[in-house]
Amino acid sequence: MNKLNKKTKTIIIAAVIAVVAIIVCISHFKKPGRIDGFESAVTSIDNIRIPEGTRIVALGEATHGNREFQELKRDVLEVLVNNSNVRALVLEGDFGGCCLVNDYIQGGEGDPKELVNHLGYRIYRTQQMYDLIEWMRQYNETAEDGDKIRLYGMDIQKDTDDKVYIENLYERLDAGKYADYSARMDTLLGDSYDTYDASKYDEIIALMDEIEGDLTDNFDAYAGITSNEEVQRARIAAGVIRYFMDLELNTTNYHKFRDTAMKELVDRILALEEKEYGTAIMIGCHNGHMTENNSSNFTYLGSFLNESYGDSYFTIGTDYYYTSDNLPGTSGRTVERFCSDDPLAYQVGSMPENRYYIDFSTVDPNSAVGKMINRSISTGSLGEDYNITYKFVKAYHQLNYAPTDMYDAMILYYEVNPTEIWE
Repeated sequence: MNKLNKKTKTIIIAAVIAVVAIIVCISHFKKPGRIDGFESAVTSIDNIRIPEGTRIVALGEATHGNREFQELKRDVLEVLVNNSNVRALVLEGDFGGCCLVNDYIQGGEGDPKELVNHLGYRIYRTQQMYDLIEWMRQYNETAEDGDKIRLYGMDIQKDTDDKVYIENLYERLDAGKYADYSARMDTLLGDSYDTYDASKYDEIIALMDEIEGDLTDNFDAYAGITSNEEVQRARIAAGVIRYFMDLELNTTNYHKFRDTAMKELVDRILALEEKEYGTAIMIGCHNGHMTENNSSNFTYLGSFLNESYGDSYFTIGTDYYYTSDNLPGTSGRTVERFCSDDPLAYQVGSMPENRYYIDFSTVDPNSAVGKMINRSISTGSLGEDYNITYKFVKAYHQLNYAPTDMYDAMILYYEVNPTEIWE
């Protein structure tokens, strides 16, 4: 009887697995239906127009590993520079590293193929990010002083380039302080990522407070040697090192602390841009970080910004129907294919171009498109992590919210292709 029960249980388990596999296969091959009026609801990204009074434009990316989303940073920035008051790009990247890249963008020396390493993450070591840096520099070569564009980072997961930026500035400001601060930072923080002395936490924080205090007390004198912006960037860099130390030692809520710090950095960058140049900023980051409704359990930045800035925070999400995504695997990077099941992105497959822009404010809520964007639908979301269960559990690579709850607008692709990361 026990043997029969075991056999019966085995048969039942096998049957359940078979049914689940059939459901997965059916759902994989089932396509969304056509949406009446979709073609007239979308347009080219060249027609992006942000509302008057916008202070922050956030451009998301549904994945980190597709070249179309990296190319989009440059394409959208160019449109915003031409059609709005945006003059700064703030990447989900290392603050200090982006300051070093910005020096090149403003006409300084450097090799942009090497500089992409300073953007913060391996995923940015691509032709697309090189092209972005080069376009920003070339734009500035012919732009008037008040019209030039700038680059910032808003992440806090590294400390090395923040230290380098502070040292570079003091080398021009004060030889004595440069020697003192450099020696002390070398001892406490080391000369490369993750070589800080955690036992010296109090000394590191005290040193950053001392540096930021010196930059504040002598702001006018230092700005006369360099510029207001450069001194402000160095003050922020000292604060980023404090954030970095607290993040490294945070064992309770790493993700929320990171996004809270990024929100505070965006506040400081925006304040700098508005005071010095009277301009707005564009943020480039993963969709999860910039959605208005906290769509991810690990990212909070967008909901914080939406709460603080309201209608002056304008969000443009992205999605694909099919992606071949460059993801980190267990033995090196791997390209994996996924379907988002997004009924909006699916429509693009039968249209002349692979990319379209939809501004939700222009859509009649009673139309078929309006009803679709105001109800929960599947959209794609892949970050910088992967395991085989993603293939079988859609919750690992899909969100289910109404697009209007997450964004003010979207840029939709039918199919996107993997980045090629430079070694």
